[in-house]
Amino acid sequence: MSSAKLDSPPVVDSEVSGTLASLRERFETVRRSEIHRVRGRLGNLRSDQEDVVESLSRGIIEKVLQAPVAMLLNVAAANESSLIVETVRRIFKLRT
Repeated sequence: MSSAKLDSPPVVDSEVSGTLASLRERFETVRRSEIHRVRGRLGNLRSDQEDVVESLSRGIIEKVLQAPVAMLLNVAAANESSLIVETVRRIFKLRT
């Protein structure tokens, strides 16, 4: 095996990368929707307060997505992605 092949990052197949993109898109849609839903109860926020709400909500989404993203990347690297990808798509009702 050549050293270039050993040094290169694992290639994520299109099924996994598409699922990752759909998963992130789904969570971002929920995040924006929930911020919009509670916007009236928050009152008039200053720009710095808006930034805090955005940062907090994005941070929560990133934390929640850490495990599913890591799992999908790990199974992709091991060429065992089909069942896991299908399961994630079903759980989160993602487009196929």
